[in-house]
Amino acid sequence: MGKKKLNIGVLPPLNDGLVAASDVVYAGTGKSLCALKAATGGLIWKNEAWSRGEGCVATLSLGRNILIGHANWKGLYANNAVNGELLWENKDAELKYRSASVAWEGENLYLLSSRSFFILNSKNGEVIVRKKMNCSVDVNSTPLITESEIIFGTAANGVIALDKQTLEEKWNFKTNPALIYTSPYSKPSSSTVETSPVLVGDTVFFGASDGILYALNRISGKLLWKYQIGVPIFSTVSVAENVLYVTDFAGNVYGFIMNN
Repeated sequence: MGKKKLNIGVLPPLNDGLVAASDVVYAGTGKSLCALKAATGGLIWKNEAWSRGEGCVATLSLGRNILIGHANWKGLYANNAVNGELLWENKDAELKYRSASVAWEGENLYLLSSRSFFILNSKNGEVIVRKKMNCSVDVNSTPLITESEIIFGTAANGVIALDKQTLEEKWNFKTNPALIYTSPYSKPSSSTVETSPVLVGDTVFFGASDGILYALNRISGKLLWKYQIGVPIFSTVSVAENVLYVTDFAGNVYGFIMNN
């Protein structure tokens, strides 16, 4: 094991690395974005096509040999994951100010930005769908794509599910007011959900800024159960076998046994 200096510079970008195919690590952002050999740290390629702008909390996303990167106040970028070549960039005004990473389904990208839900073509970055929302979705919540819903957190309205076919709102579950206001320009009383929903069977799990872990029915949005932790939850839950893991803003880690 070792370390690799990326020379990112000032104003930390906050982008996470991404391990793909077990032998390549993608890390950095802007002109520090690179592909490294996982075993040795050797450089495979380095991006020279776009710069990072300010810090961005959205993480890198990989699919179909396309690496999606982000630059706050600048745009959305796609590099060839094999050789680093810039494939496209989208500097749409609403896509410049984004916190959430993209979700993949087939050749399409699903993402939230500003006050809109987007579907983009991953090959050329063109907008296929732009659905204006009646609330801000400027949160770090990557959409969950199910067989019949698109589910995501919002800045002030809890969690929303869109019908996958019509894109009309299917249900809206409003959480309690946030204990800490992290989403840009949010204020009391905002029901903020910064985390990405996770699906197990027909149950959607997520932690919220009100310090509560929730379990909802995927189809109806009905509350199945909740657990009050008492500290904001800003990280997405993780599931391993039959255990649900949750971390809170105070640095505590919780494990919940899930019954079959």
